Amino acid sequence: MSGPSADDLRAQAARLGFALDDDVVAAMHAAVTGAEPSTAALRDRPAPFDLSADPAHGDAWVRRHARVPLDEPSSDGPGDDVPGVGDLLAAYAAGTTTPEQVVADALTALRAAHETLNCTIAFLDERAAAAAAESARRWADGTPRALEGVPFGVKDVIDVVGVPTTAGSFCHGDSPATESAEVVRRLEAAGAIPVSKDATTEFAVGGPNPPRFGPVANPWRLDRWAGGSSTGSAAAVAARAVPFALGTDVGGSTRLPSAWCGLTGLKPTAGAVSRSGVVPLSWTAETVGPIARSAADLTRVFAVLAGVDPRDPRQEPRPEEPRDLRGLRIAVPGGAFTELCDAEVRAGVDGLVADLVAAGAEVVGGEVPGAADALAVGYSIVFTEAASLHRIEVDRWDRYDPVVVRRISQGITTPAVDYLRALQFRVELQRELDAVFARADLIVVPTCPSTAPRLDGTVVVDGVEYPLYAAQSRSTMLGNLTGVPGLAVPTGVASDGCPVSAQLIAPPHAEALALRAAQLFQSRTDHHRRRPAVVTGKTSGR
Repeated sequence: MSGPSADDLRAQAARLGFALDDDVVAAMHAAVTGAEPSTAALRDRPAPFDLSADPAHGDAWVRRHARVPLDEPSSDGPGDDVPGVGDLLAAYAAGTTTPEQVVADALTALRAAHETLNCTIAFLDERAAAAAAESARRWADGTPRALEGVPFGVKDVIDVVGVPTTAGSFCHGDSPATESAEVVRRLEAAGAIPVSKDATTEFAVGGPNPPRFGPVANPWRLDRWAGGSSTGSAAAVAARAVPFALGTDVGGSTRLPSAWCGLTGLKPTAGAVSRSGVVPLSWTAETVGPIARSAADLTRVFAVLAGVDPRDPRQEPRPEEPRDLRGLRIAVPGGAFTELCDAEVRAGVDGLVADLVAAGAEVVGGEVPGAADALAVGYSIVFTEAASLHRIEVDRWDRYDPVVVRRISQGITTPAVDYLRALQFRVELQRELDAVFARADLIVVPTCPSTAPRLDGTVVVDGVEYPLYAAQSRSTMLGNLTGVPGLAVPTGVASDGCPVSAQLIAPPHAEALALRAAQLFQSRTDHHRRRPAVVTGKTSGR
């Protein structure tokens, strides 16, 4: 089946009130045609003729899993002279530094990083200085909270009260936010201090070159992109300006920049972390997650972020179920995860698996056949929901990043029957994961198939150039489509001087298992401690 013609799509869009120029129609037609094989396969695949076909089973599957409790994070050990979260807390307790000094140093480092990388949209000096003084008082009084005095960055789709949220767009952020997002409120209640609003691709869906603020360079190679859409958050953490930052993830937007910047990044289970106060892109796929250098630091941060917010309809209390790493079973599926994947990326995955096996883990069988269609189906859901959200702004689309318009326009003409069938496919994919998780505790796959993209929006896999969006989310969209958590873990540096990464996928609400496994791996390796060129001073390109 060839799908609708460009003229058909133009006419359908016009009936819905969208007046699209020739370039957008051509891009929309190319995207719809490219997705047509997966869409047609879904149309031809019979859905059960009973209640089991209700897409609501997708949310029920995520909710039925108990939360695995987090352990106290282990130490990463020596190796990086720039302190992480645990190091800062220990230094405050020992009295060897103060929150005022650390926050001042973070803002200085952020400005220096921004000069080179273009990673920051706003510096929160006055707010941060006042919070640092309060943190110093609490340490002096012996009443520190869980993250007392730890500075962090905030992706600029997440509200911080009193600060505009631009979402990287000329069309957003005219006024300061009237309240902070729940994730920021939770971190501040635990003593953490926001020091910056970090760059994002426009509306967390645009391309590497957003018109309003421009591209964020990769700290490892300045002629490469830091990745998106949590682009500034990852760049700032990799540059050692802040120990952690907040991102969001709709198709890999926390994990991908983490992978390309040599960081550890968590996309939590759907519903584990509140989304209130976050500029939305996709109700079905979106999560908020932290980026840091180590799994130990993420464990501390995630313990604060996780929890119920009654304003987020996907959240509810979770019972806890103790689990440990004894006899850890890991599945390492191939298929769509590895068929388009650079050899150096695959070698990093193999290295992580080998280290876990050496520590006592067991490799078991497990494949996810539906993963081959997860990217196209996931995008069809995301862009349909994004088009619905942005329809109210259609008269201002001429001021949007053209990449935003080209991407979300794919969802304008999605038939309701195709959208609902895609949601049903989500349930089928979850059942495939059930079969794997019946035998395995974790799934290990590449985070992304290549090292960091070029700023022109291409990636290179085994010497062959591919379009960024055809390749980047091949392994990450599975988590957004099904709701399972995914953890990007650095596994080394490739011959082009850029990091490679593996992803640990856990059952719903079992982030703790992935974090424990990553801590075990990071206790045996130093990949997460390696410093990028912008920190060592050996930069190249721009």
